[in-house]
Amino acid sequence: MLNDLDEAIKQLLVQSDGFDPGQVDISFEIPNREWSEKLNNRPTINCYLFDIHERRALREEGWQLEGRGTRGSARRSPPLFFELTYLITAWTSEVADEHYLLWQALEALMDHPVIPAGFLRGALAAHPWPIHTSVAQMEGVLKSPGEFWTALENQLKPSLTYVVILGRERQARPTDAPPVLSTGIRLRLPEAHGGELRLGQIFRPPAGAALEGVVVSARPLDPKTGAAGPVAASATSDAEGVVRLALAPGRYRVEAEIGGQASQRTVIVRGGDARGGGRYEDVVRDQAGQPIPDVLVEVEGLGLRTTSDTVGRFGFDLAPGRYWLRFQLDGHFERRPVAVRAEHYRFTLELGGVPSAVDDSPST
Repeated sequence: MLNDLDEAIKQLLVQSDGFDPGQVDISFEIPNREWSEKLNNRPTINCYLFDIHERRALREEGWQLEGRGTRGSARRSPPLFFELTYLITAWTSEVADEHYLLWQALEALMDHPVIPAGFLRGALAAHPWPIHTSVAQMEGVLKSPGEFWTALENQLKPSLTYVVILGRERQARPTDAPPVLSTGIRLRLPEAHGGELRLGQIFRPPAGAALEGVVVSARPLDPKTGAAGPVAASATSDAEGVVRLALAPGRYRVEAEIGGQASQRTVIVRGGDARGGGRYEDVVRDQAGQPIPDVLVEVEGLGLRTTSDTVGRFGFDLAPGRYWLRFQLDGHFERRPVAVRAEHYRFTLELGGVPSAVDDSPST
């Protein structure tokens, strides 16, 4: 349905305002730096779908009765309505041309508060409700345009927000094509970090069985066939039922005899203690790619602070997860979201964009 909506918006722009597809491209790609560098100054209108959420004000509770008074009557849940918000921008080599295209797009969209049925194809052709739209409304504006464009590593652009409301029945309907689904079933296997195993967590020992002095061996499993190889390592558990095996990361069959009961389990061995954390390192650079020294970097909510060195490098010991980093330099600050993975990982940050006055109040 989303592809059909994209096509309807494209036809509405082309046919309503006369954009010549041979001279002006209409794109629905993510407007990041990589995309914009491929335009080669060709005039383009970009319609980026950046938000989908339910329009709660249009929700009806309870049930709707269909076929009342007949043998075929049935109860049906009221439909749900969703807002789809597009960010529309114009891309040209001249500012005057950019403003002209943006205004032409605004006029084309504001003239159609309901998308005409003649523009609807595919799944939208059978849409049972009018498809209402709005353009350049305050409630559809990005809350932080600077952060949005910074995340895309692109320049700040004037834009229009275009909101489309689509309805959807709650009951499943047959479709013309099967949905795209990921295949396979995932099973969560026991994990040993750095080759350390706790017998009480890996196995189910008999009641009252001693966990000290248990000999544990590990056989590597072939990643293709699953066949167990010869014993790669063995060790004896300590008083707390902990055994430490010198194993490379991989999948192993772990075998032990506890309280006269032979047991075996498949275990995934990971390198180091990924649960505890790792070293996170980045480099701060300006728009020209030059490193920036003496930038104060803070991990929000944790109280961790450091300063970039002479080549812009800084680092923190952080557990895997998502964080906000706050950068301060010469009375200005910026915030960037980062994700820390289990393995050692680094990338380059560029400190640029529109400067803001320093705000030392706690972040929320």
